[in-house]
Amino acid sequence: MTEPIAAGKPESLRRLPWTGPEGSAEYAAPEDGVEQIADRTEAHLIRMARNDAAYALTMAERPEVSRTDLCLLVRKLAGAVGDVASVAELRGERLNEPIYAPAVRALEEALRAALSQR
Repeated sequence: MTEPIAAGKPESLRRLPWTGPEGSAEYAAPEDGVEQIADRTEAHLIRMARNDAAYALTMAERPEVSRTDLCLLVRKLAGAVGDVASVAELRGERLNEPIYAPAVRALEEALRAALSQR
């Protein structure tokens, strides 16, 4: 069963790739059975980002595509990059080696800053 945790998370819980009804992070214990759903959700987000990138490249090469359509594609790609950055952060939290955590946080901060400028 997932549980929202307001102030931080205990070490044994995994942060899930979705939020609760109020937008707060949700966590699950490893033996909760939710882990497989979370793994599939993360994989789906990565697949969708790859598909969006391939589609955007195809559309960018078509001369009849309007500036408005290209702007919509950029917004879609920005969302996909944000999703993949979130997956990277979630996976970084699960790594035993803390050396990766600062790089993941730096990437997340840079992406959030770029996305907030839209």
